[in-house]
Amino acid sequence: MDQIFAVAFQGLFVYLGLALAFMVLVAVLRSPRFKGWRGERAVQRWIAQGLNPLVYVDLHNVTLPTRDGSTQIDHLIFSPYGLFVLETKNYQGWIFGTEKQREWTQQIYRKRSKFQNPLRQNYKHTQTLQELLDIGAEHVHSVIAFVGDCELKTEMPPQVTRGDGFVAYIQSFAQRVWAPEEMQALIDKLEALRLQPGRATDRQHVAHVKQLQSTQRVARASAKTSQNPVAENPVAPALVVPVQSPVVPDVPAASVPSPAPMPRQPAAEVPICPQCAWPLRKLLMQRGPLAGQAVWRCSNGAACSFVRGSP
Repeated sequence: MDQIFAVAFQGLFVYLGLALAFMVLVAVLRSPRFKGWRGERAVQRWIAQGLNPLVYVDLHNVTLPTRDGSTQIDHLIFSPYGLFVLETKNYQGWIFGTEKQREWTQQIYRKRSKFQNPLRQNYKHTQTLQELLDIGAEHVHSVIAFVGDCELKTEMPPQVTRGDGFVAYIQSFAQRVWAPEEMQALIDKLEALRLQPGRATDRQHVAHVKQLQSTQRVARASAKTSQNPVAENPVAPALVVPVQSPVVPDVPAASVPSPAPMPRQPAAEVPICPQCAWPLRKLLMQRGPLAGQAVWRCSNGAACSFVRGSP
């Protein structure tokens, strides 16, 4: 009898273990992080299938520094026709929203939930790229890619797409705006500026986003309080004491640091950058429109993006 009970308990423990593992698996599959990862993988697959890699160069999970922290971009696609910034949304149900609304609505049966307008979310990405790469707004295109079992129930602008519709939208641009050398220089500059991919960068960015969300909640609460002020006892105005501006002493000319020296003139056989007079160096490009070709690049890469094809 004891042996029968022992076998029964062992079977019960196995059943409970399997049930617990199944519940954990379901929770992972339903988590926003996994849904986002699955949506981004679907977009990468559509990019590889629909866009010619000799024309379009794609980068993924790009974290860039900003003035107040960092911003993370799902997908970037460089092309001779401009730079396309893709924001991926893996949603289900019906999606309602307009271009100027601050929040859009997701409806699944009778349940409705709000989420940030992805066009507004992608605006910061495009602004950051314009500043870091020093390119005009007309050459940076915001694209929203909804994946998953969802349906856009309101009229959306053409850059808001569903499934692999973003491929056709990108291919609709046919006017060249960059030469191959210029496009290669932009790719190289972005690779140098982006933060190192990895868990440490992801954790720092998530912490930055949470801090911004907390600040926004406090600001909205303060705005609501200011719109509905509570009557309080009058308080006497504070005494304002004028503050004199501090006198800045004259600094002797000898203590002023001298400007950084100009680069030493290289040998005659080394070409000179026509933009900043630094020496050029010959490189074999590994990716982009000039992959496999030798080019001359300015050695002052932090401040100059000059690239010239090698004869």
